[in-house]
Amino acid sequence: MPTVDPRASRPGPAPTPAADRRAPVADQPVIEVMSAPVRTIPADLALGEALRRMLQAGCRHLVVVDRAGRCLGVLADRTIAAAWAYDPTVLSRRAAGTVLDLEPATLDRYARVLDAARLMRTAGVDAVAMVDDDGRPVGILTGGDLIALLAG
Repeated sequence: MPTVDPRASRPGPAPTPAADRRAPVADQPVIEVMSAPVRTIPADLALGEALRRMLQAGCRHLVVVDRAGRCLGVLADRTIAAAWAYDPTVLSRRAAGTVLDLEPATLDRYARVLDAARLMRTAGVDAVAMVDDDGRPVGILTGGDLIALLAG
């Protein structure tokens, strides 16, 4: 009995190899995909207040900035949860800037989607802050943004 390709019976255009579909998306500038304006918090803000702001805004990431407005890193809800699990009193005692990764996941605003995806993978993060030439945040690209891009 002959083998039938199940994709052949689907309506619409013929399937294309994954690399062909991915190329235009991978080369797309992040600035066209990122979430902006970015939500920022000062480095000295307590973790509990940062969590409250996340819940209020319905987001999972905030960009932490220094007094000059330069990006120090991205604070994720899971980072707050991990700190709380270790010490439940941490929400009122620790500042957001004290729990950031030593190497912040940032890219300049001219980066491509592929650059951001690679940084997310190698750094083990699900959000990257996009910064201007002075290191000030101009947007954030999250795993959710990438999924929305791919899903169309």
